[in-house]
Amino acid sequence: MSAILVDPKLSDEERRRALYSGDTVMFTPRKSVKALCDLAWELIEEAFHPIDPQRAQFEMPVEEFVDIIAPLKPRFTHHARAKDLMRNLLEDLDCDPENTYFDVPKLRIVTHGGYLTAGVGYAYKKHRDIWYACPPCQINWWTPITEIEERCGLVLHPAYFDQPVKNNSNQFDAYQWNADGRKNAATFIHEDPRPHPHLQEARDLDRQVIVGQPGSLILFSAQQLHATIPNDSGRTRFSIDFRTVNRDDILEHAGARVIDSSATGTTLRDFLRATDHQQFEPEVVATYETGEAPAGGVLVFDPNAQ
Repeated sequence: MSAILVDPKLSDEERRRALYSGDTVMFTPRKSVKALCDLAWELIEEAFHPIDPQRAQFEMPVEEFVDIIAPLKPRFTHHARAKDLMRNLLEDLDCDPENTYFDVPKLRIVTHGGYLTAGVGYAYKKHRDIWYACPPCQINWWTPITEIEERCGLVLHPAYFDQPVKNNSNQFDAYQWNADGRKNAATFIHEDPRPHPHLQEARDLDRQVIVGQPGSLILFSAQQLHATIPNDSGRTRFSIDFRTVNRDDILEHAGARVIDSSATGTTLRDFLRATDHQQFEPEVVATYETGEAPAGGVLVFDPNAQ
């Protein structure tokens, strides 16, 4: 049985083991997390000025909204201060920066009423991150930038953590995604034909709805089945998520048990060491390779292509 652990007094290693077994960890608001949220909100307000970002979708056509958020998202992700704030956050949560690698933080924007559900505003269907070819020891970190309520939060289905479900992860290759899926996101507004892996069968799913205050933090394993709740809150939801892996766990091939993923390639090259932003060595990455790289595939996404 999974549990939600609130502000647990655990070491980073103990916390990782709990997450790999299906638990969810939640931290109440912390200054280090709020600092990252504040940077994001500063950029969001600047991009939408003079309109209230949470209400902007009601004042402009969706194409204009996309023109604003398409450059806004990478502006935050690759901001000069973001990596420093990430290291501060990880150290605040007792992660060893020499052993902790992170993927750069992503700004997520979920509009009200299905205004934008594709491309840069994609509303994630029920999925596991492991179906996106990530390592089994990946931990997902999620924090709301603005007030979150049940009608626009995040939902987990922890009863299926160790139960296989039908999915289309066999259609996903990490390197083809780098070449096409991420690069072309802003071109999809009214529909999204990209091969996002998701649940492919009807199941009577349990629901663990996650909400929180700005600066709070939710951690869960990449093996957790989860989704974006359709937003009917009357305002646009802004949040941040990022991923981490621990070097020792990568070398030992530790993590949650993979039970139903057929994705190919690996996202391990996306992760940067918190101290010096170095990638994993090629010989380490090679142990996580699955399948063959497709013609025209890209091993590491070029942010200048966004």
